[in-house]
Amino acid sequence: MKYINTNIKRITLLGILLAFTLIMGLVERLIPLDGMIPGMRLGLANLAVVISLYTLKRSDTFILIILKCLMTAMFSGSFIALLYSLTGSIASLLIMLLLVSLKTKNVSVIGVSVSGAAFHNLGQITIARLIFGTWGVLLYLPFLLIIGTISGIIIGFLAKATYPRISTYLKSNLY
Repeated sequence: MKYINTNIKRITLLGILLAFTLIMGLVERLIPLDGMIPGMRLGLANLAVVISLYTLKRSDTFILIILKCLMTAMFSGSFIALLYSLTGSIASLLIMLLLVSLKTKNVSVIGVSVSGAAFHNLGQITIARLIFGTWGVLLYLPFLLIIGTISGIIIGFLAKATYPRISTYLKSNLY
């Protein structure tokens, strides 16, 4: 019975985090940054992803990003957006998982978040290079990395402030 109860709680938390990512994605669409760099977003939804890295199993975090990408693409109606989102999110998740698994004090939650933001941008530039067939898309990279670093720092601070408040509850009630 405890196993079923734990799975229900885990799935419920995944649902809550997914809902948060989708709501933040919609909020981001209200912030007019597209005029600066096409497709640019602040990455507010990644707060849930960063928190999940420290509170859930790796497989749950992977499920979260895949569902986030699929549902966001369904809302936008764009297959190209799905390609960008999946490539960036998977690249981001891989580096963040690597850094978290090192369990070193040298890389803080903020460092993990900034690294995730940078690799998200690198993943998106990689797919843009393949889609457009030109190296010219690399001209966007410095701007994306600057905005990504700022966003990563903000998301990292928010995750650092939020994590202690929820981690005790999550760990005692999920696993």
